[in-house]
Order: sequence, then C-alpha cells, then structure tokens
Amino acid sequence: MTRKALFVAGFMMIGIVLGRNIKEIKALVFCLFLIIGVLCVACYFFPQYFKKEKFLFILCFLFLMLQFFRTYYIFNLLEPQKSLEGKHVSIVGSVCSFPETSEKKASFYLKTNLNAKAVTLRVTTESKKNIFYGDTVKVSGKLKIPKGKTNRFGFDYKEYLKGKGAVYTLYSKEVEVISHGKNVLTLLNRFSTMLNNLIDKSFKNDISSLLKGLILGNKSTIPDDMYKDFQRSGLAHLLAVSGGNVGVLCAFVEILFRKILKVYGKGVNFLIIGVIIVFAIVTGMSASVVRASIMAAVFYAGRIIYRNSDTLNSLAVSSVLMLIVNPLFLFDIGFQLSFLSVLSIILFYRGIYEYFAKLKIPRSVSSLIAVSISAQILILPFMAYYFSEVSVISFLTNIVAVPVASAVVPAGLLYCLFLVINIDILPFKWFLEVCVNVLMYLSRLSHVRFSHVKVILWDEKLIFCYYLVVAYLIFKSFMSKQLKYVIYLSVGGLLVAFILQTLINYNRLTINVIDVGQGDSSLVTYKGFSMLIDTGPEYEDFSSLKRIVLPYILKRGVAKLDVLVLTHKHSDHIGDFDYLLDEMKVDTIVTSIEVYLENAQKLKGQKVVLVDSLKVYRYKDLKVYFIPPVEEDENSSVVAKLIFGNFSMLFTGDASYESEKEYVKKYNLHAVVLKVGHHGSSTATSEEFLENVKPKVAVISVGKDNIFGHPSNEVLQRLKDKNIKVYRTDLNGTIDIVVEKNRMMINPYIVR
Repeated sequence: MTRKALFVAGFMMIGIVLGRNIKEIKALVFCLFLIIGVLCVACYFFPQYFKKEKFLFILCFLFLMLQFFRTYYIFNLLEPQKSLEGKHVSIVGSVCSFPETSEKKASFYLKTNLNAKAVTLRVTTESKKNIFYGDTVKVSGKLKIPKGKTNRFGFDYKEYLKGKGAVYTLYSKEVEVISHGKNVLTLLNRFSTMLNNLIDKSFKNDISSLLKGLILGNKSTIPDDMYKDFQRSGLAHLLAVSGGNVGVLCAFVEILFRKILKVYGKGVNFLIIGVIIVFAIVTGMSASVVRASIMAAVFYAGRIIYRNSDTLNSLAVSSVLMLIVNPLFLFDIGFQLSFLSVLSIILFYRGIYEYFAKLKIPRSVSSLIAVSISAQILILPFMAYYFSEVSVISFLTNIVAVPVASAVVPAGLLYCLFLVINIDILPFKWFLEVCVNVLMYLSRLSHVRFSHVKVILWDEKLIFCYYLVVAYLIFKSFMSKQLKYVIYLSVGGLLVAFILQTLINYNRLTINVIDVGQGDSSLVTYKGFSMLIDTGPEYEDFSSLKRIVLPYILKRGVAKLDVLVLTHKHSDHIGDFDYLLDEMKVDTIVTSIEVYLENAQKLKGQKVVLVDSLKVYRYKDLKVYFIPPVEEDENSSVVAKLIFGNFSMLFTGDASYESEKEYVKKYNLHAVVLKVGHHGSSTATSEEFLENVKPKVAVISVGKDNIFGHPSNEVLQRLKDKNIKVYRTDLNGTIDIVVEKNRMMINPYIVR
C-alpha cells in the first residue's frame, strides 16, 4: 500500500472533527464502536490488505484517538477561569510569538502564570517599544475572556485564540521590558523587524505595504480597499507567503550554487533546507508557508538519501506534522485553501496542460494557464463559502501576476540584504517598484464589471455535492455500479434538501437582530424582499459593516437590498453605510432630513425617502410604517413598525423619553416584539411607553461590558415586572425571529 501518509492524515482529520463536535460520553462510545465496526467490516472484505498493513491500521487508529482527545481537551476542558474576567492584573511573562505590529498598535502572545497555572494570553498595546520573541515583559490591564462566535456565519475569536494556546486577552497601555531574549528565534524576529523597517524606509507607503506582504507575509499595513482589490482579482494568495514563494526561493538558491558558483553535492541540499526553515520563521509561520516548507524539506531530504519524493505523499506528510503540532490547523482557512490548491494542481494540472499544449500554445504559457486553472478547481467552493464571492478573472490575472511576483521574491530579498549592509542598489529598487505597480494595476481589474461575482445561497450541502461530483468525474472509470448509484442518490438527496430548505426560508418572515457589539443592525427578509435597519458601529480601526453585517447578509442569501433604513446620525447605527452602497445595490434609502443633510454627498444618486411624516412601505402581505423623528429629542430616530398578519415588531432606534411621549399620543405602537430603544439606556423605554406597546418579547442590541452600562438595571426591572421575555445580543448573540402564518419562533444563537 503506497502513500501511507494519506491514510494517517485522513484518520487524524476524522479524530479532530469528532473531538470538536462530540460533547457527550455516550456519543463518544457510539463513534468508537462505529469506527471499530467499520474496520472489522473492511478487514473481513479486504483481508489481504489488513494482513499486509496491520501496523498501518493500528497506527491510524492510535492517531485518530490521540487527535480526538487533544481536540476534545481544547474545546471542552481548556477553558479560562470565569472569576478572572475583568480582573485588573499586573503580570510578568515571556513573549512567545513574533509581535504583529501596525501603525497604531502591536499584539503578541505572552506565557505567564495566573493562580499558579501556566497560561497564554494575547496582549495588545499601543506602546511604541520594540518587543521581540523571548523577551521578558511586564504588562498591566484587565483580563478578558475572548468572545466566541455569536452568529452562524461569524468569526470565532475564542476558537482562533485557542488554536494559538491562548484563553485570555489583555490590553496594556504600556509594556515594560525586563530582559531581552537571547535565543535563535529572538535573532530571527529582530532580523524580520529590520527587513520590514528597511522596506518602509526605502519605498512609498502603498509599495512598501505590498512588498512586505509579497516578501515577508506581513499584511498588517495593507489598506483594506487594496487588499479587497487583490482578493477580487484572485491575487490575494500573493500577499500571504506561500508555496510559490518557497519554490521560488529554493530555485534561486539552487541556481546560485549549482549554476553560478558551481557547487554540488549533498551540502547544497542541507543548505536549502536550512534556508527554507529560516524563511518560514522570518515570514511568520503561516499555514501555507509551513505546508510548503515541509514539502520542500521532504523533497530535498529525498535527494540527500537518493530517493524521489511523491508530491501527494509529501502533502500528506506535511499535514500530519502540522496537525500533530496543532490539531486546530484543520479549521484554519489558510490551511484548508493551501492544501486544497496543491491537491488540485496534483490532480488536474497534467490534463489541463496537455489540452492547451495540443492547441500549439507555448509550453511556458500552457504551464502557467494549467497551474492557474487547476489550482482553482478544489478551492472554489470554499472561496464562495468563506468570502461569498468568486473571482472570474483570477486565472487570467495569475498568468501575468505569478511570474511577476516570483521575480519579486528573490529580487526583494537580495535588495533587503544589501540594504542591511547599507548598499542601495537602485536598479533592484526600480525593478521592484515596476513589478509592484504591475500587480497593483492587475488588482484594479477587479473594478471592471463582471470581474467577480457574489455567491449567495451557498452552504455545506452544496459543498458536499460539488466534491462528490468532482470525485465521480475523476474516479468513475474505477467505480462499481453500486458506488455510482450511492453517489447519484447522495447528490440528489443533498440537492433536494437544499431546495426544500431554501423554499421554506423564502416563504418565512425572518428578522435577524445581528450582534454588532455596542450598536444596531437588523435584517428583515420575506419572499425575496430584504430590508436592513442600520449598519452597526464604525470605530477608528473596526467597521462592523465590513467585518460582520455585510458578510452576514450575503451568507443569508441577500444579494441586494430593497430598503436600507438609516434611523439617525450616530455612528454606532449608520457606520460605514456608504461602503454598503458601493458593495450592494440598494433600491430605496429611508432616513431623516437630518441624516440626509449631513450625508448628502454620500447619498447622491440614490433614491431617498425622507421621513418627515408617517410613511408606509408595502410588499405583498408585509407592511412597514415609518414614524418621523421628534425634533425635541437629541437622539431622535426614524422608528419602524413592521406588521405581518398578527405579528408586529417595533424598532425604536435611540429614541428617548421625549420621543416616546409624542409617539404614545399620535400612533398605535402595539407590537408583539419590541426592539428596545437606545440599547436599554435608562433614557428610554418608560413605564408609559411599555404600557402602550404591550410587547411579549423585548430584544436589546448591546455590546458586552460596554462603557455606558447598557442595558440599565432600571429598564431590565421594568421589563421583568411586566413578564416580558428579554433577549440580549451581548448574552445571546444574533437573535433570529422567524414568523410563519400564526406562529413565531425566536432562536438566539447562544442559548442560556
């Protein structure tokens, strides 16, 4: 049995997936018996393989169990002490990562002791002091337990940090360096920082930020808009040091020693392996560069012992080694895309290359086309799932960009090494500037119409269907009729389930109160109609619209908005709304005169409805009434009342007591669900107002541990006294309200 590492990697992945998803002992015992049963059945039908590879199957089973228990420990037992949440501490520890630095802040991981237990925490600081791996530092601040996923499609920061071994975060204004590290990793960290600084000093901002990404994998200073252009043109992989960079570096060292210096023998192979290791460490040890480095090291190790390496087996070996170090690599997007792209090239490159070669296209061009196309085949479903869009022009842009970027890596490293000894080689500098400008030009092709397409209504069922079809096309000549029928039934069943699920959701009224922290954003969908009420907060270094709201509504299957409601001018409600207008078609914007006057330029060319009197919007059997703001109230907001059959919901924005008094006099406010005003502030939700609305359920959009103390105990007590069921985004995450006929279901993402 060849390619044994594939079997080991497969069993390890099964163990990791089980460890993440199994919570109860009963389920664990059932899965163990199931696995043993499958092995026994396989042993019965294929006894020749088991006799020959008995040790391999025992090893696979042991690795499965090892990875299961490790992952189970990480997800269920590696938990922070809740008593330390919010506690102010002053601690000394050792920096155990290369600090990530940007213009305004730095972040690093710190190993220390808390309550006599060894822990790792992620520290963020605005201190300008130079901090390096291995330094002993003192930090002070409040301990925080990282927030987990708060909606189905959200980013799980808690899981991400667990993958790094950290269970707390801490913000420290200052960092005191007690002693400097003196190991090899410290020297490499200093060297990496020096290279970043030299690039910053030698080039303009845009070029330097891209060069640091291309050469050193440092994306922290690349502007969001520029990175988006690279992503949509299919070039984002160039900004994360990956297999291509490692391959180019290895080829460069080989040419330098074997062709130019005429040095041969095993020593060159050892040197290349050393260069690969140093390069991987200096560039931050991302999943893609570690994968490529291991594969390259296996290749050159094979040369040393006079054995040819198998690419597919090398890929499996690299996955085994990475998952042994950290099983949570399996859930890392970079790990998944890196391995799938290489696997895709292994499977499809030759066939595509031969096709284009037959068309009399030059070999070098055919090879570039084949690599560009083949690399996309297996990663397309994940690109659509994670980013809700797919680049249409990626295979074209990569034909030009890959050779250009390949030239940048050795040229950039050489240029930086000369800068280290104070030699500025201008031809190299000009060459790098030209190359980066070419890449920037290619990335701007993403602004061309149809350069990328948004992908909606895409979930796990369709991903399984896609891979089943691909597997069928590859292996159909080896499949029995029975196996083919199983694939046909599986694909058909998944498609039917997906269609039924889509139809059921289409005919339901769904209101998603999205957890955006200390802010507001709610999505309403019904039979193709979509309305977004507010876009969430925007801060100096964070936009909830870009990071949370827009990805969420795309993954909910919304490609355009019929109505965008901007309730009032505060940035925690309408932050970055102009970015939404650039990214998505919006038919109608409903807002107040005050918001319009302050944002007239941003709203230019849009259809805007100003709520200066009671307005109504109708869609089939759904009605939305828009109530105008009250001038006397400094928090005056457009208020929306949604009515669907016997169901109604009132959205009050930040309206205060002054507005509530006027509303009670003029309008019928009765609603089944109340979106509590001003995040539960004591300035709103009066006794008289609640008597008038008579809600059965109250929803509060509020940030965890916010500085305003929202929601107030006074408001919570009023709601409790009236037996109103309360849901809060800081405790329950995103809250889904689903209405069909005369039935209402409330599904908080986090159940307490």
